[in-house]
Order: sequence, then structure tokens, then C-alpha cells
Amino acid sequence: MTSSVYLDLVLVALLAAGFWAAPALARPTLPFGVRVPAARVAEPEIVRAHRRYARGVLVVGTLAFVLVAFASGGLRWEPAAAFAAPVLAAACCGLGYQAHRTVAAAKRSGDWYSGTRQAVATDTSLRTDPVRPQWIFLAPAAVLFAITAAIGAWHYGDLPATLPTPNGMTVDSALRGATTVGRAFATVTAQLLSIVLVALLGIALPRARPELDAAQPAASAARYRNYLGGVLRLLFGTAGCVAASLLVASLEVWEIVPATTGATVVSYLPLACAVVAWVAFAFRVGDAGHRLPAAEEDSGRVQRDDDRYWHLAGMVYANRGDPALLVHRRSGVAWTLNLGHPISWALLAALAVFAALAGFGVVELPSRGG
Repeated sequence: MTSSVYLDLVLVALLAAGFWAAPALARPTLPFGVRVPAARVAEPEIVRAHRRYARGVLVVGTLAFVLVAFASGGLRWEPAAAFAAPVLAAACCGLGYQAHRTVAAAKRSGDWYSGTRQAVATDTSLRTDPVRPQWIFLAPAAVLFAITAAIGAWHYGDLPATLPTPNGMTVDSALRGATTVGRAFATVTAQLLSIVLVALLGIALPRARPELDAAQPAASAARYRNYLGGVLRLLFGTAGCVAASLLVASLEVWEIVPATTGATVVSYLPLACAVVAWVAFAFRVGDAGHRLPAAEEDSGRVQRDDDRYWHLAGMVYANRGDPALLVHRRSGVAWTLNLGHPISWALLAALAVFAALAGFGVVELPSRGG
């Protein structure tokens, strides 16, 4: 098998492992995106939904792995992973949605919120004294970007008439295209875009609505602070890892370093380190920091049942009465737009216009091909 086949297999395995582990990282009171009282987290329906989901992901993940190995290694059909990955993701999402419906139905039939005291917790200090991004952690990414740009500018005049084509972090020396500024500096542009995106997230995330628990309002606020600080540091560090990987890919594109399997492995190492760091962080702190220690007696209240504002198994949030633009998603280390906010639709409209312009060729996007 070639190195690209092994990378495809690793991609499929990581994707399946991520879906398999996702429910374990979620808050216990949000199984499969359904809000339940803490006293109900061990209900038999929830336990069975977890087991069925885990078995389903293992089955479809194994099938996808075997099919990619056979198609890519045996039949030499290189696009196998490009088809298998989205199909695997769709299948796992379908399993998750089925589990969501099972838990939601059990919640309705059992009237799990009957007799509870529902409440919403707020902490104004997260607004008056927000978590401040430690921008120094973004410095390595900026330095690596400057180094890469300087090397590219220095060697641009000596570049050959054609250049290898980058495909992610893999550079295909057999697939070449005419040397242009856009092609020569495509990886440098990717570095800059990643830094800008991470910087924007560093500004936006501390302004998102904090995820607090009415049962332990003070403790959950402290946990969320620590969680958000860790997320921002990891984001900035990930930007540095991306910049390091793109530096290696740039050297391959400019043929300063041969585009070999060894170079490909080196280019993916920083990204692998970032993935390991994120996984370790997610397992240590949990979704929204719920695994972090914090001592506080239970207030006797439960978080308000707000399922009516969440759709697609807790992935989409729409609440016109909520002034927050960004809210923490119900699963994963991620935030989402409040589709009940008019600015969200303005942002989505801008993206749609950009996509349409790119589709009609008005805006030129980097090509993966020749």
C-alpha cells in the first residue's frame, strides 16, 4: 500500500473513533442532545440508546475501513476515502439522530421534568470581566507565516515553469501546474487565512453566551472560565501547528525539499500533535468543562428544559428571544450561531453570496487539481 492509502485508512479510523467517543464526552444531562434532569441520566432508555449507538458506529466504521482498504489497496481506486468518509459521517449522524429520537420519546412519555424546579443561571462577571485571550500563544503561527513568506519571496524568481500541486498537506510531484503567484503562494495564503480565522474566533468566543448549570451556578461558571481559556490556548497552538505543517508543504511545492513519503509524514506530524492535544483536552475537561472539579452544593434546581429551541439532535439553535449570537453547542468542543438572531442570517447570506460568486468563477478559489 502507498502512503496515501495509509493516510486514507487513518482518516476513516479517526472519524469512526471520534463519532464513537462523542457521546461519552457530552454532558450527562444532554444525552444525544436531549436535555434531561440529573436524576434521570441513568434511565434504561438512555443506557440502551448509548449501547445501540456504540455498536452501530463500530459496525459502520469497520465496514468503511475494510472497503477503503480493499478499494484503495486492492483495486487501486484512490478516491475511495473521499467517498467513504462522508458516507461514514452521514451513517454515524443517522445513528446519533435515531438515539436522539429514542431519548426524546422516553423523556416525553415519562414526563421526566415533572416535579422539578427549573431555572436559568447567569454570571455577569463573564461579561464585565471576560476571559481574555492570551495572544502570545498565536505568536508561533505568526512567526512561521513570516518565515514561510520570506522563503517563498526569496526563491520565487528561481522557481521552475511548473510546480507540484498541494493536496492538503500532501504534495503530488507528478501533478504539476504553471507557476503563478497564486499557485506558488497558495500554502502561504492558507497559513494567513488560518491565523485570521483563529484570531476572529479568539475575539468571538469570549463574547458567546456562557454555558452554566442552574444546579451549580457558581461552580459551573468557574469551570466554564477554565474551559474557555483552555480552548483559546489550544486554538492558538493549533494555528501554529497548521502553520508548521504548511511550511513543510511549501518547501515541497517550491522543490526545496523533495516531495517524498517522509516529507509527507513530517508535514502531518504537527497536525497529529494538535489532534492529540484536542482529544486529551476533551477527555480531561469534558463538554463545556463539566468534568473539571468545582465544589458547590446542589441548588435543588435543574436547568430549564429548552429542547424546543434546539434542532437536528442539538446541532442547530434558533431562539428569537435570546440576544446571544453565539451559543455553545450541545455536544463537542464547538459553538454555533443562534439562527433566531438576524445577524446570523446576514452572515449566512454573505457566505452564500461568496459561494455563488465562486461557483460562477467571479471569485477564484485555489484549485486542488492541475
